[in-house]
Amino acid sequence: MSLVSLENVTNYGNLSTPDDQYQTTTEQNNYEIYEDVAGYFWKVISPIIFIVGITGNTAILIALKRMRFQRRPPLIFLFALAFFDMIVLCVGLSQYWVLYTFDYNLRLVGQAGCKLSLFIIYWSMQCCSWILVCVVFERFLKIKFPLKYMRLVTIPRCVRIIIIVIVLLAFIDMHLFFTNGITNHDNETECTSLNAQYLQFDEYVFIWIDMVFVSILPFILMITMNAFIIHALREYRRWRDGSVPNPLTADRMNRVDTNLTTMLLFTSFYFLLTTAPISIYYAVDSYKKTRSDYDESAKEISRTVLYLFQFTNYAMNYIVYNLSNKRFGKKRNFR
Repeated sequence: MSLVSLENVTNYGNLSTPDDQYQTTTEQNNYEIYEDVAGYFWKVISPIIFIVGITGNTAILIALKRMRFQRRPPLIFLFALAFFDMIVLCVGLSQYWVLYTFDYNLRLVGQAGCKLSLFIIYWSMQCCSWILVCVVFERFLKIKFPLKYMRLVTIPRCVRIIIIVIVLLAFIDMHLFFTNGITNHDNETECTSLNAQYLQFDEYVFIWIDMVFVSILPFILMITMNAFIIHALREYRRWRDGSVPNPLTADRMNRVDTNLTTMLLFTSFYFLLTTAPISIYYAVDSYKKTRSDYDESAKEISRTVLYLFQFTNYAMNYIVYNLSNKRFGKKRNFR
């Protein structure tokens, strides 16, 4: 029951009607149901996503190693993407499962754990987004500038790009080590902003920075490059159909291009569908404050669904790669 409801019963006691009492009881029941549903989702759905994601990304890493990823620029990006996907799942998803299953908050182990956990989850999610941009960019250069591709895209440059992305994003999120930590307010211990000034920055400034870097800007870049890729592939297909003498060879080349482009398009749109809603939720939540426990519980279940949906993005690459590239299916076996 909310504090407002308690005050009404106390102050007006005998003036409350059976209908008012029934409405209050109903809201309380709904509040408890929403809390139970949110907890149930974290307990049941999160381990499924975690197991699928860790197993799949591990298989990708093994397959890429057998494919000698260190010798091929596109595979270097895919290896880094799978690695950071696993970091997101291990640091982000696992702590929510522990919290709702065992009622133990891993972020409250110590100040260092609180700060490091917040930093890693923001940083790793952003790294996943921008490494995926690198994957699409590599494909864009190969299709759009085939003659310059071998000269522009080299192993050392790919490694340097990944390092630059990692360092720049770490710099963007570095403030979390200074603005957040373990606080105790009204006998409630939390891992959150250390003071009102930092809270103002986190809720009204950094929330938009994170949305831009984790979702909006990467999607705009990916969908723009994919549009150029599709246009170029159509031009190449017309040329192959008229110049390649063997129809089977031309058809095989067309299928390879189509499969990979389909993977990139699907990954781009699924990326937007999973990352944008939760970012928008947090942005709206910063401006629209709840007034009761009932509203808070309704928001909690919405946040749970959107957050779990976002985590599926980091567990889906295994399925996407296997559907679009037969070589992953052949190399992923553990034999």
